[in-house]
Amino acid sequence: MAGEPETSDIFRTLTWGDLDEWAGAKTLSRGKRYQREGRVRDLACLPWGDLIAWVAGTERYATTVSTDGESIESRCTCPVGDSCKHAVAVVLEYLESVKIGLPIPAATEDDPRLRLLDPDFTEHTAPSPESSLRPSLEEMTKEDLIDLLETLARYDPHIRRAIDDRRSIAATGAGLLVDALLSEIDAAADEWSRDEYRDGGIPDYSRVQEKMEILFSMGYADEVVLAGEVLLQKGPGAVEMVDDEGETIDQIASCMDVVFSALAVSPRPAHEKILYAIEAELEDGYGLCTGAGRVLAGDFPEEEWSIAADRLLERLEDIAPVQEDSGFTPRYRRNRLVTMIVTALDKAGRQDEATRLRIVETGRTDTYPDLAARLLREGQRDEALQWIYRGIRETEEMAPGIADELRTILREIWEREGNRPAVAAVRAEAFFYEPTYPAFRDLMEAARRAGVRDKVRDAAMRYLIGGERPPAGSGVIPGVLPDTGVGVRAPRRESTAPVADTLIEIAIAEERSDEILHWYDRWKEDRIDHYRRQDRVADAVVDAYPERANAIWREKAESSSPKPARGRTKSPCGT
Repeated sequence: MAGEPETSDIFRTLTWGDLDEWAGAKTLSRGKRYQREGRVRDLACLPWGDLIAWVAGTERYATTVSTDGESIESRCTCPVGDSCKHAVAVVLEYLESVKIGLPIPAATEDDPRLRLLDPDFTEHTAPSPESSLRPSLEEMTKEDLIDLLETLARYDPHIRRAIDDRRSIAATGAGLLVDALLSEIDAAADEWSRDEYRDGGIPDYSRVQEKMEILFSMGYADEVVLAGEVLLQKGPGAVEMVDDEGETIDQIASCMDVVFSALAVSPRPAHEKILYAIEAELEDGYGLCTGAGRVLAGDFPEEEWSIAADRLLERLEDIAPVQEDSGFTPRYRRNRLVTMIVTALDKAGRQDEATRLRIVETGRTDTYPDLAARLLREGQRDEALQWIYRGIRETEEMAPGIADELRTILREIWEREGNRPAVAAVRAEAFFYEPTYPAFRDLMEAARRAGVRDKVRDAAMRYLIGGERPPAGSGVIPGVLPDTGVGVRAPRRESTAPVADTLIEIAIAEERSDEILHWYDRWKEDRIDHYRRQDRVADAVVDAYPERANAIWREKAESSSPKPARGRTKSPCGT
Protein backbone atom coordinates (compact mmCIF):
# COMPACT_ATOMS: atom_id res chain seq x y z
CA MET A 1 0.00 0.00 0.00
CA ALA A 2 1.47 3.28 -1.13
CA GLY A 3 2.77 5.48 1.62
CA GLU A 4 1.77 3.10 4.38
CA PRO A 5 4.33 2.45 7.15
CA GLU A 6 5.36 -1.19 7.32
CA THR A 7 4.73 -1.28 11.07
CA SER A 8 1.00 -0.85 10.43
CA ASP A 9 0.98 -4.38 8.96
CA ILE A 10 0.87 -5.64 12.52
CA PHE A 11 -2.79 -4.59 12.70
CA ARG A 12 -3.56 -7.34 10.21
CA THR A 13 -2.56 -9.98 12.75
CA LEU A 14 -5.31 -8.91 15.15
CA THR A 15 -8.21 -11.33 15.59
CA TRP A 16 -11.79 -10.70 16.62
CA GLY A 17 -10.88 -12.22 19.98
CA ASP A 18 -8.09 -9.66 20.42
CA LEU A 19 -10.53 -6.82 19.79
CA ASP A 20 -13.12 -8.34 22.13
CA GLU A 21 -10.55 -8.69 24.92
CA TRP A 22 -9.44 -5.09 24.39
CA ALA A 23 -12.75 -3.26 24.11
CA GLY A 24 -15.44 -5.70 25.31
CA ALA A 25 -18.33 -7.19 23.37
CA LYS A 26 -20.65 -4.20 23.71
CA THR A 27 -18.10 -1.61 22.58
CA LEU A 28 -16.94 -3.92 19.80
CA SER A 29 -20.48 -4.21 18.47
CA ARG A 30 -20.95 -0.44 18.56
CA GLY A 31 -17.64 0.14 16.81
CA LYS A 32 -18.63 -2.35 14.14
CA ARG A 33 -21.81 -0.39 13.49
CA TYR A 34 -19.92 2.93 13.39
CA GLN A 35 -17.53 1.52 10.79
CA ARG A 36 -20.38 0.08 8.74
CA GLU A 37 -22.18 3.45 8.76
CA GLY A 38 -19.12 5.17 7.27
CA ARG A 39 -18.32 7.30 10.30
CA VAL A 40 -14.52 6.88 9.99
CA ARG A 41 -13.03 9.68 7.92
CA ASP A 42 -9.51 10.55 6.72
CA LEU A 43 -7.94 7.33 7.99
CA ALA A 44 -4.13 7.44 7.80
CA CYS A 45 -1.01 5.76 9.18
CA LEU A 46 1.41 7.77 11.30
CA PRO A 47 5.16 7.41 10.68
CA TRP A 48 5.56 5.17 13.72
CA GLY A 49 2.77 2.83 12.59
CA ASP A 50 -0.23 4.04 14.60
CA LEU A 51 -3.58 4.58 12.92
CA ILE A 52 -5.25 7.99 13.10
CA ALA A 53 -8.66 9.14 11.88
CA TRP A 54 -11.65 11.36 12.44
CA VAL A 55 -14.75 9.51 13.70
CA ALA A 56 -18.20 11.06 13.52
CA GLY A 57 -20.24 10.54 16.69
CA THR A 58 -22.26 13.00 18.74
CA GLU A 59 -19.36 15.28 17.74
CA ARG A 60 -16.35 14.71 15.50
CA TYR A 61 -13.56 12.97 17.42
CA ALA A 62 -9.87 12.52 16.70
CA THR A 63 -8.76 8.94 17.39
CA THR A 64 -5.47 7.05 17.33
CA VAL A 65 -4.84 3.33 17.81
CA SER A 66 -1.58 1.44 18.31
CA THR A 67 -0.70 -2.22 18.81
CA ASP A 68 2.33 -4.43 19.30
CA GLY A 69 0.42 -7.45 18.04
CA GLU A 70 -0.57 -8.55 21.53
CA SER A 71 -2.03 -5.52 23.32
CA ILE A 72 -3.95 -2.61 21.84
CA GLU A 73 -3.94 0.98 23.06
CA SER A 74 -5.97 3.95 21.86
CA ARG A 75 -6.63 7.62 22.54
CA CYS A 76 -9.72 9.55 21.57
CA THR A 77 -11.10 13.03 22.16
CA CYS A 78 -14.48 11.53 23.10
CA PRO A 79 -15.58 11.46 26.78
CA VAL A 80 -14.55 7.80 27.14
CA GLY A 81 -10.98 8.53 26.08
CA ASP A 82 -9.66 5.02 25.36
CA SER A 83 -10.88 1.57 24.30
CA CYS A 84 -13.96 3.30 22.90
CA LYS A 85 -16.26 2.48 19.98
CA HIS A 86 -14.55 5.15 17.88
CA ALA A 87 -11.19 3.40 18.26
CA VAL A 88 -12.78 0.05 17.40
CA ALA A 89 -14.30 1.61 14.28
CA VAL A 90 -10.85 2.90 13.21
CA VAL A 91 -9.28 -0.57 13.46
CA LEU A 92 -12.18 -2.19 11.58
CA GLU A 93 -12.05 0.48 8.88
CA TYR A 94 -8.34 -0.18 8.42
CA LEU A 95 -8.88 -3.95 8.16
CA GLU A 96 -11.73 -3.44 5.68
CA SER A 97 -9.57 -1.11 3.59
CA VAL A 98 -6.80 -3.72 3.52
CA LYS A 99 -9.31 -6.38 2.54
CA ILE A 100 -10.56 -4.46 -0.51
CA GLY A 101 -7.12 -3.17 -1.47
CA LEU A 102 -7.77 0.49 -0.67
CA PRO A 103 -4.51 2.45 -0.19
CA ILE A 104 -4.04 4.01 3.26
CA PRO A 105 -2.35 7.42 3.08
CA ALA A 106 0.53 8.32 5.35
CA ALA A 107 0.04 10.96 8.05
CA THR A 108 2.81 13.38 8.97
CA GLU A 109 4.43 13.90 12.35
CA ASP A 110 2.64 17.22 12.68
CA ASP A 111 -0.83 15.88 11.87
CA PRO A 112 -3.16 18.45 13.53
CA ARG A 113 -5.25 15.72 15.13
CA LEU A 114 -2.35 14.86 17.38
CA ARG A 115 -2.54 18.28 19.02
CA LEU A 116 -6.19 17.64 19.89
CA LEU A 117 -5.26 14.30 21.44
CA ASP A 118 -2.26 15.64 23.33
CA PRO A 119 -2.04 19.43 23.83
CA ASP A 120 1.47 19.02 25.28
CA PHE A 121 2.77 17.51 22.02
CA THR A 122 4.56 20.74 21.07
CA GLU A 123 6.10 19.43 17.84
CA HIS A 124 2.77 19.64 16.08
CA THR A 125 2.32 23.18 14.86
CA ALA A 126 -0.03 22.83 11.90
CA PRO A 127 -3.47 24.38 12.44
CA SER A 128 -6.36 21.99 13.13
CA PRO A 129 -9.12 21.56 10.55
CA GLU A 130 -11.48 23.38 12.91
CA SER A 131 -9.31 26.50 12.77
CA SER A 132 -8.43 26.32 9.04
CA LEU A 133 -11.80 25.37 7.53
CA ARG A 134 -13.75 28.46 8.61
CA PRO A 135 -11.36 31.02 7.05
CA SER A 136 -11.46 29.05 3.79
CA LEU A 137 -15.24 29.03 3.80
CA GLU A 138 -15.38 32.71 4.66
CA GLU A 139 -13.32 33.47 1.57
CA MET A 140 -15.89 31.78 -0.66
CA THR A 141 -18.71 33.78 -2.22
CA LYS A 142 -22.32 33.10 -1.34
CA GLU A 143 -22.88 31.52 -4.76
CA ASP A 144 -19.85 29.27 -4.31
CA LEU A 145 -21.11 28.10 -0.90
CA ILE A 146 -24.56 27.39 -2.35
CA ASP A 147 -23.00 25.40 -5.18
CA LEU A 148 -20.90 23.45 -2.69
CA LEU A 149 -23.88 22.58 -0.49
CA GLU A 150 -26.02 21.61 -3.46
CA THR A 151 -23.29 19.31 -4.71
CA LEU A 152 -22.82 17.69 -1.31
CA ALA A 153 -26.58 17.28 -0.85
CA ARG A 154 -26.91 15.71 -4.29
CA TYR A 155 -24.48 12.91 -3.42
CA ASP A 156 -25.10 12.52 0.30
CA PRO A 157 -28.69 11.93 1.48
CA HIS A 158 -27.65 12.61 5.08
CA ILE A 159 -26.59 16.12 4.17
CA ARG A 160 -29.77 16.66 2.16
CA ARG A 161 -31.96 15.63 5.08
CA ALA A 162 -29.92 17.79 7.48
CA ILE A 163 -30.40 20.83 5.24
CA ASP A 164 -34.13 20.14 4.86
CA ASP A 165 -34.54 19.73 8.62
CA ARG A 166 -32.71 22.96 9.37
CA ARG A 167 -34.75 24.76 6.74
CA SER A 168 -37.92 23.46 8.40
CA ILE A 169 -36.81 24.75 11.81
CA ALA A 170 -35.90 28.15 10.38
CA ALA A 171 -39.28 28.44 8.69
CA THR A 172 -41.72 27.09 11.26
CA GLY A 173 -39.75 26.34 14.47
CA ALA A 174 -38.94 22.92 15.89
CA GLY A 175 -42.51 21.59 15.98
CA LEU A 176 -42.52 19.82 12.62
CA LEU A 177 -39.10 18.28 13.17
CA VAL A 178 -40.11 17.06 16.64
CA ASP A 179 -43.22 15.46 15.13
CA ALA A 180 -41.05 13.84 12.47
CA LEU A 181 -38.65 12.61 15.16
CA LEU A 182 -41.46 11.00 17.16
CA SER A 183 -42.76 9.39 13.98
CA GLU A 184 -39.28 7.98 13.29
CA ILE A 185 -39.20 6.52 16.83
CA ASP A 186 -42.60 4.90 16.26
CA ALA A 187 -41.52 3.54 12.88
CA ALA A 188 -38.26 2.10 14.18
CA ALA A 189 -39.95 0.56 17.22
CA ASP A 190 -42.62 -1.05 15.02
CA GLU A 191 -40.17 -2.52 12.52
CA TRP A 192 -39.56 -5.61 14.62
CA SER A 193 -43.06 -6.85 13.76
CA ARG A 194 -42.29 -7.07 10.04
CA ASP A 195 -41.41 -10.44 8.55
CA GLU A 196 -38.07 -9.16 7.23
CA TYR A 197 -36.93 -8.34 10.77
CA ARG A 198 -38.17 -11.61 12.15
CA ASP A 199 -35.88 -13.27 9.60
CA GLY A 200 -32.75 -11.60 10.89
CA GLY A 201 -32.98 -7.94 9.88
CA ILE A 202 -32.77 -5.13 12.41
CA PRO A 203 -34.66 -1.84 12.90
CA ASP A 204 -32.97 1.36 11.72
CA TYR A 205 -32.61 4.16 14.29
CA SER A 206 -30.13 6.20 12.25
CA ARG A 207 -32.73 8.84 11.29
CA VAL A 208 -33.83 9.09 14.92
CA GLN A 209 -30.26 9.93 15.88
CA GLU A 210 -29.85 12.36 12.98
CA LYS A 211 -32.93 14.36 13.95
CA MET A 212 -31.94 14.37 17.61
CA GLU A 213 -28.49 15.71 16.73
CA ILE A 214 -29.97 18.46 14.53
CA LEU A 215 -32.40 19.58 17.23
CA PHE A 216 -29.61 19.52 19.81
CA SER A 217 -27.21 21.50 17.63
CA MET A 218 -29.87 24.18 17.02
CA GLY A 219 -30.59 24.72 20.71
CA TYR A 220 -33.66 22.53 21.22
CA ALA A 221 -32.17 20.41 24.00
CA ASP A 222 -35.35 19.91 26.00
CA GLU A 223 -37.22 18.67 22.92
CA VAL A 224 -34.52 16.03 22.54
CA VAL A 225 -34.92 15.06 26.21
CA LEU A 226 -38.68 14.64 25.79
CA ALA A 227 -38.13 12.50 22.73
CA GLY A 228 -35.73 10.39 24.79
CA GLU A 229 -38.55 9.56 27.19
CA VAL A 230 -40.61 8.24 24.29
CA LEU A 231 -37.66 6.26 22.96
CA LEU A 232 -37.13 4.60 26.34
CA GLN A 233 -40.80 3.63 26.44
CA LYS A 234 -40.87 2.07 22.98
CA GLY A 235 -37.31 0.98 22.27
CA PRO A 236 -37.09 -1.97 24.70
CA GLY A 237 -39.99 -3.67 22.88
CA ALA A 238 -37.89 -3.86 19.74
CA VAL A 239 -34.87 -5.06 21.72
CA GLU A 240 -36.90 -7.92 23.18
CA MET A 241 -38.31 -9.07 19.84
CA VAL A 242 -35.41 -8.62 17.40
CA ASP A 243 -32.96 -11.50 17.09
CA ASP A 244 -29.66 -9.73 16.44
CA GLU A 245 -26.18 -9.47 17.97
CA GLY A 246 -26.92 -6.38 20.02
CA GLU A 247 -27.07 -3.95 17.10
CA THR A 248 -30.51 -2.67 18.05
CA ILE A 249 -29.28 -2.01 21.59
CA ASP A 250 -26.27 -0.17 20.21
CA GLN A 251 -28.40 2.03 17.96
CA ILE A 252 -30.79 3.02 20.74
CA ALA A 253 -27.86 3.58 23.13
CA SER A 254 -26.27 5.96 20.60
CA CYS A 255 -29.53 7.90 20.41
CA MET A 256 -29.69 8.03 24.19
CA ASP A 257 -26.12 9.36 24.29
CA VAL A 258 -27.45 12.39 22.40
CA VAL A 259 -30.38 12.62 24.83
CA PHE A 260 -28.10 12.70 27.89
CA SER A 261 -25.85 15.29 26.25
CA ALA A 262 -28.97 17.39 25.69
CA LEU A 263 -30.18 16.77 29.24
CA ALA A 264 -26.93 18.13 30.66
CA VAL A 265 -27.49 21.54 29.01
CA SER A 266 -31.29 21.65 29.04
CA PRO A 267 -33.09 24.43 30.96
CA ARG A 268 -34.61 21.92 33.40
CA PRO A 269 -33.94 22.40 37.12
CA ALA A 270 -30.95 20.40 38.31
CA HIS A 271 -33.00 18.02 40.45
CA GLU A 272 -35.12 17.13 37.42
CA LYS A 273 -31.99 16.33 35.45
CA ILE A 274 -30.80 14.12 38.30
CA LEU A 275 -34.12 12.31 38.53
CA TYR A 276 -34.35 11.84 34.76
CA ALA A 277 -30.92 10.19 34.69
CA ILE A 278 -31.63 8.04 37.75
CA GLU A 279 -35.03 6.90 36.49
CA ALA A 280 -33.49 6.03 33.14
CA GLU A 281 -30.82 3.89 34.80
CA LEU A 282 -33.35 2.18 37.07
CA GLU A 283 -35.60 1.21 34.18
CA ASP A 284 -32.78 0.28 31.81
CA GLY A 285 -32.44 -3.47 31.48
CA TYR A 286 -30.38 -3.53 28.29
CA GLY A 287 -27.50 -1.08 28.71
CA LEU A 288 -29.24 1.70 26.77
CA CYS A 289 -28.48 4.47 29.26
CA THR A 290 -24.75 4.37 29.91
CA GLY A 291 -24.69 8.12 29.22
CA ALA A 292 -26.74 8.75 32.36
CA GLY A 293 -23.57 8.45 34.41
CA ARG A 294 -22.12 11.55 32.75
CA VAL A 295 -25.13 13.56 33.87
CA LEU A 296 -24.97 12.24 37.43
CA ALA A 297 -21.28 13.16 37.57
CA GLY A 298 -22.25 16.81 37.07
CA ASP A 299 -21.52 19.45 39.67
CA PHE A 300 -25.02 19.99 41.09
CA PRO A 301 -25.75 21.92 44.33
CA GLU A 302 -26.44 19.89 47.48
CA GLU A 303 -29.95 21.27 47.74
CA GLU A 304 -30.80 19.91 44.28
CA TRP A 305 -29.52 16.48 45.24
CA SER A 306 -31.59 16.73 48.42
CA ILE A 307 -34.78 17.37 46.45
CA ALA A 308 -34.01 14.37 44.23
CA ALA A 309 -33.31 12.19 47.28
CA ASP A 310 -36.66 13.09 48.90
CA ARG A 311 -38.53 12.26 45.68
CA LEU A 312 -36.81 8.89 45.51
CA LEU A 313 -37.56 8.19 49.19
CA GLU A 314 -41.24 8.78 48.44
CA ARG A 315 -41.00 6.24 45.66
CA LEU A 316 -39.38 3.72 48.00
CA GLU A 317 -42.24 4.09 50.49
CA ASP A 318 -44.73 3.22 47.75
CA ILE A 319 -43.00 -0.07 46.94
CA ALA A 320 -44.27 -3.18 48.70
CA PRO A 321 -41.70 -4.59 51.16
CA VAL A 322 -39.61 -7.51 49.95
CA GLN A 323 -40.71 -10.75 51.62
CA GLU A 324 -38.37 -13.51 52.77
CA ASP A 325 -39.57 -15.80 49.98
CA SER A 326 -39.29 -13.10 47.31
CA GLY A 327 -37.20 -14.04 44.33
CA PHE A 328 -34.05 -12.38 43.05
CA THR A 329 -35.70 -9.75 40.85
CA PRO A 330 -37.69 -7.87 43.55
CA ARG A 331 -34.61 -7.73 45.80
CA TYR A 332 -32.40 -6.61 42.93
CA ARG A 333 -34.76 -3.83 41.82
CA ARG A 334 -35.26 -2.58 45.37
CA ASN A 335 -31.52 -2.55 45.99
CA ARG A 336 -30.88 -0.54 42.80
CA LEU A 337 -33.34 2.08 44.01
CA VAL A 338 -31.84 2.12 47.50
CA THR A 339 -28.35 2.50 46.05
CA MET A 340 -29.48 5.51 44.01
CA ILE A 341 -31.09 7.07 47.09
CA VAL A 342 -27.93 6.51 49.13
CA THR A 343 -25.91 8.20 46.38
CA ALA A 344 -28.29 11.15 46.31
CA LEU A 345 -28.27 11.50 50.10
CA ASP A 346 -24.48 11.42 50.17
CA LYS A 347 -24.23 14.12 47.50
CA ALA A 348 -26.81 16.13 49.44
CA GLY A 349 -24.59 16.08 52.53
CA ARG A 350 -26.98 13.75 54.39
CA GLN A 351 -24.49 10.93 55.02
CA ASP A 352 -25.92 9.86 58.39
CA GLU A 353 -29.34 9.44 56.83
CA ALA A 354 -27.82 7.44 53.99
CA THR A 355 -26.12 5.09 56.46
CA ARG A 356 -29.36 4.56 58.41
CA LEU A 357 -31.19 3.75 55.18
CA ARG A 358 -28.55 1.22 54.19
CA ILE A 359 -28.81 -0.42 57.64
CA VAL A 360 -32.59 -0.66 57.43
CA GLU A 361 -32.52 -2.11 53.93
CA THR A 362 -29.61 -4.54 54.24
CA GLY A 363 -31.61 -7.42 55.67
CA ARG A 364 -34.27 -6.99 52.98
CA THR A 365 -31.87 -6.95 50.06
CA ASP A 366 -28.88 -9.00 51.32
CA THR A 367 -26.54 -6.07 50.68
CA TYR A 368 -24.30 -6.87 53.64
CA PRO A 369 -21.03 -6.22 51.72
CA ASP A 370 -22.18 -2.72 50.76
CA LEU A 371 -23.09 -1.89 54.34
CA ALA A 372 -19.85 -3.32 55.74
CA ALA A 373 -17.78 -1.31 53.27
CA ARG A 374 -19.69 1.85 54.13
CA LEU A 375 -19.29 1.39 57.89
CA LEU A 376 -15.58 0.78 57.46
CA ARG A 377 -15.20 3.99 55.43
CA GLU A 378 -16.93 5.82 58.26
CA GLY A 379 -14.55 4.34 60.83
CA GLN A 380 -17.19 2.11 62.46
CA ARG A 381 -15.08 -1.07 62.50
CA ASP A 382 -16.82 -2.95 65.31
CA GLU A 383 -20.27 -2.37 63.85
CA ALA A 384 -18.98 -3.43 60.43
CA LEU A 385 -17.73 -6.71 61.96
CA GLN A 386 -21.13 -7.37 63.51
CA TRP A 387 -22.81 -6.99 60.14
CA ILE A 388 -20.18 -9.16 58.46
CA TYR A 389 -20.77 -12.02 60.90
CA ARG A 390 -24.52 -11.61 60.64
CA GLY A 391 -24.35 -11.50 56.85
CA ILE A 392 -22.34 -14.71 56.66
CA ARG A 393 -24.88 -16.51 58.85
CA GLU A 394 -27.84 -15.18 56.87
CA THR A 395 -26.47 -15.83 53.37
CA GLU A 396 -24.31 -18.94 53.77
CA GLU A 397 -26.96 -21.35 52.54
CA MET A 398 -29.02 -19.38 50.00
CA ALA A 399 -26.44 -16.89 48.72
CA PRO A 400 -22.96 -18.36 49.32
CA GLY A 401 -21.36 -15.86 46.93
CA ILE A 402 -22.30 -13.02 49.28
CA ALA A 403 -20.91 -14.96 52.25
CA ASP A 404 -17.63 -15.44 50.37
CA GLU A 405 -17.48 -11.71 49.64
CA LEU A 406 -17.95 -10.98 53.33
CA ARG A 407 -15.14 -13.40 54.24
CA THR A 408 -12.90 -11.51 51.84
CA ILE A 409 -13.78 -8.20 53.50
CA LEU A 410 -13.06 -9.72 56.90
CA ARG A 411 -9.69 -11.02 55.73
CA GLU A 412 -8.80 -7.61 54.27
CA ILE A 413 -9.62 -5.94 57.60
CA TRP A 414 -7.19 -8.22 59.41
CA GLU A 415 -4.55 -7.77 56.70
CA ARG A 416 -4.70 -4.00 57.18
CA GLU A 417 -4.49 -4.44 60.94
CA GLY A 418 -1.56 -6.84 60.72
CA ASN A 419 -3.45 -9.74 62.34
CA ARG A 420 -1.56 -12.41 60.43
CA PRO A 421 -2.78 -15.48 62.38
CA ALA A 422 -6.41 -14.47 61.68
CA VAL A 423 -5.62 -13.98 57.99
CA ALA A 424 -4.08 -17.46 57.86
CA ALA A 425 -7.15 -18.89 59.60
CA VAL A 426 -9.45 -17.43 56.94
CA ARG A 427 -7.19 -18.83 54.21
CA ALA A 428 -7.19 -22.23 55.92
CA GLU A 429 -10.97 -22.33 56.12
CA ALA A 430 -11.14 -21.56 52.39
CA PHE A 431 -8.64 -24.35 51.64
CA PHE A 432 -10.48 -27.03 53.57
CA TYR A 433 -13.72 -25.89 51.94
CA GLU A 434 -12.24 -26.34 48.45
CA PRO A 435 -8.70 -27.82 48.37
CA THR A 436 -7.41 -26.38 45.10
CA TYR A 437 -3.79 -25.50 44.43
CA PRO A 438 -4.41 -21.70 44.45
CA ALA A 439 -6.08 -22.07 47.85
CA PHE A 440 -3.11 -24.10 49.11
CA ARG A 441 -0.63 -21.54 47.76
CA ASP A 442 -2.45 -18.63 49.42
CA LEU A 443 -2.68 -20.58 52.68
CA MET A 444 1.05 -21.34 52.71
CA GLU A 445 1.97 -17.70 52.16
CA ALA A 446 -0.40 -16.53 54.91
CA ALA A 447 0.88 -19.23 57.29
CA ARG A 448 4.50 -18.26 56.55
CA ARG A 449 3.77 -14.65 57.47
CA ALA A 450 2.06 -15.85 60.65
CA GLY A 451 5.08 -17.97 61.59
CA VAL A 452 3.20 -21.32 61.55
CA ARG A 453 3.90 -22.56 58.01
CA ASP A 454 5.25 -26.01 58.93
CA LYS A 455 2.35 -26.91 61.22
CA VAL A 456 -0.22 -25.64 58.76
CA ARG A 457 1.43 -27.46 55.85
CA ASP A 458 1.40 -30.73 57.81
CA ALA A 459 -2.34 -30.36 58.42
CA ALA A 460 -3.01 -29.44 54.78
CA MET A 461 -0.97 -32.36 53.39
CA ARG A 462 -2.64 -34.86 55.73
CA TYR A 463 -5.96 -33.70 54.30
CA LEU A 464 -4.82 -33.84 50.66
CA ILE A 465 -3.18 -37.26 50.96
CA GLY A 466 -5.33 -39.11 53.48
CA GLY A 467 -8.50 -37.05 53.76
CA GLU A 468 -7.73 -36.33 57.42
CA ARG A 469 -9.46 -33.10 58.30
CA PRO A 470 -8.43 -31.30 61.51
CA PRO A 471 -10.76 -32.15 64.40
CA ALA A 472 -13.69 -29.90 65.10
CA GLY A 473 -13.00 -27.27 67.70
CA SER A 474 -12.59 -23.57 68.21
CA GLY A 475 -11.00 -22.94 64.83
CA VAL A 476 -10.12 -24.54 61.55
CA ILE A 477 -6.79 -25.90 62.89
CA PRO A 478 -7.18 -25.85 66.68
CA GLY A 479 -4.04 -25.03 68.60
CA VAL A 480 -2.34 -23.63 65.51
CA LEU A 481 -4.63 -20.93 64.15
CA PRO A 482 -7.12 -18.78 66.08
CA ASP A 483 -10.89 -19.02 65.99
CA THR A 484 -12.12 -16.28 63.65
CA GLY A 485 -15.70 -16.51 64.84
CA VAL A 486 -16.91 -17.21 61.31
CA GLY A 487 -17.37 -20.95 61.63
CA VAL A 488 -16.00 -23.79 59.53
CA ARG A 489 -17.94 -24.89 56.46
CA ALA A 490 -18.41 -28.44 55.32
CA PRO A 491 -16.38 -29.19 52.16
CA ARG A 492 -17.88 -27.78 48.98
CA ARG A 493 -17.87 -31.24 47.44
CA GLU A 494 -16.87 -34.66 48.66
CA SER A 495 -13.39 -35.43 47.37
CA THR A 496 -11.72 -38.83 47.56
CA ALA A 497 -8.21 -38.81 48.99
CA PRO A 498 -5.69 -38.30 47.69
CA VAL A 499 -6.55 -35.01 45.93
CA ALA A 500 -4.15 -35.86 43.13
CA ASP A 501 -4.59 -32.81 40.90
CA THR A 502 -3.68 -30.44 43.75
CA LEU A 503 -0.79 -32.66 44.85
CA ILE A 504 0.57 -32.64 41.28
CA GLU A 505 0.50 -28.85 41.17
CA ILE A 506 2.24 -28.62 44.55
CA ALA A 507 4.98 -31.00 43.35
CA ILE A 508 5.40 -29.02 40.12
CA ALA A 509 5.74 -25.76 42.06
CA GLU A 510 8.32 -27.35 44.36
CA GLU A 511 10.14 -29.02 41.43
CA ARG A 512 9.86 -32.52 42.88
CA SER A 513 9.92 -34.73 39.77
CA ASP A 514 9.47 -38.03 41.64
CA GLU A 515 6.37 -36.77 43.43
CA ILE A 516 4.97 -35.32 40.20
CA LEU A 517 5.10 -38.73 38.52
CA HIS A 518 3.89 -40.51 41.66
CA TRP A 519 0.72 -38.45 41.86
CA TYR A 520 0.30 -38.43 38.09
CA ASP A 521 0.30 -42.22 38.03
CA ARG A 522 -2.16 -42.31 40.92
CA TRP A 523 -4.34 -39.88 39.00
CA LYS A 524 -4.38 -42.23 36.00
CA GLU A 525 -5.30 -45.17 38.21
CA ASP A 526 -8.29 -43.25 39.50
CA ARG A 527 -9.35 -42.65 35.86
CA ILE A 528 -9.58 -38.93 36.38
CA ASP A 529 -9.55 -36.82 33.23
CA HIS A 530 -5.94 -35.67 33.00
CA TYR A 531 -5.74 -34.66 29.32
CA ARG A 532 -5.20 -30.94 29.98
CA ARG A 533 -2.56 -31.55 32.66
CA GLN A 534 -0.36 -33.90 30.61
CA ASP A 535 1.69 -31.11 29.03
CA ARG A 536 2.37 -29.52 32.42
CA VAL A 537 3.53 -32.83 33.88
CA ALA A 538 5.74 -33.67 30.89
CA ASP A 539 7.28 -30.18 30.84
CA ALA A 540 8.03 -30.44 34.57
CA VAL A 541 9.82 -33.81 34.43
CA VAL A 542 11.51 -33.66 31.01
CA ASP A 543 14.94 -32.79 32.42
CA ALA A 544 14.94 -35.52 35.08
CA TYR A 545 12.94 -38.14 33.17
CA PRO A 546 13.09 -37.39 29.42
CA GLU A 547 11.85 -40.83 28.35
CA ARG A 548 8.86 -40.59 30.65
CA ALA A 549 8.06 -37.08 29.39
CA ASN A 550 8.14 -38.29 25.79
CA ALA A 551 5.85 -41.16 26.70
CA ILE A 552 3.33 -38.74 28.24
CA TRP A 553 3.39 -36.51 25.16
CA ARG A 554 2.98 -39.58 22.91
CA GLU A 555 0.09 -40.82 25.03
CA LYS A 556 -1.63 -37.46 24.71
CA ALA A 557 -1.13 -37.37 20.93
CA GLU A 558 -2.53 -40.88 20.53
CA SER A 559 -5.53 -40.19 22.74
CA SER A 560 -6.40 -37.09 20.70
CA SER A 561 -6.19 -38.85 17.29
CA PRO A 562 -9.50 -39.86 15.67
CA LYS A 563 -10.16 -43.59 15.73
CA PRO A 564 -12.01 -45.54 13.00
CA ALA A 565 -15.37 -47.09 13.81
CA ARG A 566 -15.23 -50.71 14.95
CA GLY A 567 -16.01 -53.46 12.44
CA ARG A 568 -15.90 -51.19 9.40
CA THR A 569 -13.04 -50.13 7.16
CA LYS A 570 -13.38 -47.10 4.97
CA SER A 571 -11.65 -47.16 1.58
CA PRO A 572 -9.59 -44.22 0.32
CA CYS A 573 -12.40 -43.46 -2.13
CA GLY A 574 -14.94 -43.16 0.68
CA THR A 575 -16.97 -46.27 -0.34
